[in-house]
Amino acid sequence: MNKTVSVNIAGFAFNIEEQAYEVLRVYLKNIRNKFQNEEEQDEIMEDIEARVAELFHEKISAIKEVITETDVQEIMDIMGKPEDYLSDEFEDSDNKKRDRKTESSGTYFDRSSKRLFRDEDNGSLGGVCAGLGHYFNADAVIFRVLFVLLVILGGSGILAYIIMWIVIPEAKTTADKLQMKGQSVNLDSIKQHFNDFKENTKTEAKNVQSSVKKAVNRSINATSGFVNAFSKVLGTAFILGGVFAFLILMTIFFGNSGLLPIVGSEQIEDLPTMIEILYPGESMHNLIFISVMVVSLIPIISIIITGIRLLADIKKPYKPLAWTGVILWILGVGVLAITGVELGMNFRSQTEIEFEVPLDNPSTEVLYVDVNEDDIFSDHISFQHVWNYSELIKVENERIYMGYPEVIISPKEDSADFEVKMHIHSNGLSIKDAISKAESVEYNIEVTEDKLLLPPYYSFPKSSKIRQQQTTIEIKVPLGKRIEFGKNIDRIGVWLDEEYYHYPESHYYAGTVWTSDKKGLKCPDCGLAIRKYSNKSEEDENEDDFDDEDSDVEGEDELNEGKNEVMDEELENLDNALKTIGNKPN
Repeated sequence: MNKTVSVNIAGFAFNIEEQAYEVLRVYLKNIRNKFQNEEEQDEIMEDIEARVAELFHEKISAIKEVITETDVQEIMDIMGKPEDYLSDEFEDSDNKKRDRKTESSGTYFDRSSKRLFRDEDNGSLGGVCAGLGHYFNADAVIFRVLFVLLVILGGSGILAYIIMWIVIPEAKTTADKLQMKGQSVNLDSIKQHFNDFKENTKTEAKNVQSSVKKAVNRSINATSGFVNAFSKVLGTAFILGGVFAFLILMTIFFGNSGLLPIVGSEQIEDLPTMIEILYPGESMHNLIFISVMVVSLIPIISIIITGIRLLADIKKPYKPLAWTGVILWILGVGVLAITGVELGMNFRSQTEIEFEVPLDNPSTEVLYVDVNEDDIFSDHISFQHVWNYSELIKVENERIYMGYPEVIISPKEDSADFEVKMHIHSNGLSIKDAISKAESVEYNIEVTEDKLLLPPYYSFPKSSKIRQQQTTIEIKVPLGKRIEFGKNIDRIGVWLDEEYYHYPESHYYAGTVWTSDKKGLKCPDCGLAIRKYSNKSEEDENEDDFDDEDSDVEGEDELNEGKNEVMDEELENLDNALKTIGNKPN
């Protein structure tokens, strides 16, 4: 009775006697030591273990489930022993001895050791024909021609090839590839296979390298002309486009071309002035302007330099210049990012302050509202002439002038006096800062008896910066009283709460008179010029007309009913009179 152990060889579990296991362990250890200087040591050991596992399977049967020491010795004789492989200097002298020993151990070449496998390494599709060529010692081309003939003659070649592809196993391991070629699977053949594989790989690598080099040289020669021509065209385009962009930026930075919406002779003088009235601080605007130039110009200059290099075929890199440009551009972006965050913080708080505008005669029946002459922008500018409010901005005499203030007019029920208020809105770093900037806004309203003259613009010091300052005049009209607009009222924004058309554009109000009632403001003399811009739908107007018709019909019915009552009363009186006359004696 012998003690057995369970071992795992190449992924297969075997029961082996303890003494046999010890012999096998030493054997495999000696083999590993023998190949310790080989780069493919792990691959060689995997193939050797796979071959050992295959031989073990042959030793096991239904009546034998344990590998004995005798089995291990037989396998060692088949595989060969490590001590049989001497160093390279003694290898030639011992070739005959090793061949005799190999022949005596049963590892010589014979037909019985050959097996059929698919050779996908040398195959065109699945390796079936290459495997058949190895098995029958024939050229694989013969079997390929046979399969093609079968396809042409009867079409069975495809089916036969697919079946053989499925049935015949692939030669994956070194042992499979050796058996596919009819070579014995032992230590010598496995090592020789790896040596041949290494040598073939080196040879193929050299051939591939040579082929690739030739192909690349041919491609370079064929495309060099096209590349040179394309580089010249691309370089010219880069130079022309870069110079054009450079001139545009110089015009924006230092010229007066009107390319920016709010920069020009009639608005903000130039880009530095715009930066000065927008960004906080009194001394940072020069640094910001320089940063804007650096961030904008460096990419343009890089494009021009690249175009020159392409056009002149300059290969030498200019690393110091490139790194200088990159560092300056990053610094410029950093300055703009920091100052941009600071600018945004100056808009985070907002406020609105209110002033009462005293009237000389608040109880007048008609309040006349008009706009003064415009000595900053123009008397003829209206809302339709500007793109947005930002176009009516001008810097002059250390003050910022902004056009198009607003006036809001609505009915008033609780009093018989006109009421006028001025609202000034502004943003700032804090509420206190926003209030300070709102208080610095100047909007001088002229009040004379029953007239209210509004300025066409408002202004504030340049040091207050632009922080969304806005001026709005609120006029409340008592019920039954009127407001009259002058000829220049279209110079400012008018928002009128009236019956027909809410928030119309102000040029429809010049020279009109509006009466206040509970429904809003009415203009009886405006006619269809205002009514056609009504925001009521046609259905609402039809309903209004229908209601008017109903009221007319009801009035006519009441009138007819009154007439009938009078006629009945007269007839009754006449009848009584006749009766009285008939009762008198003759």
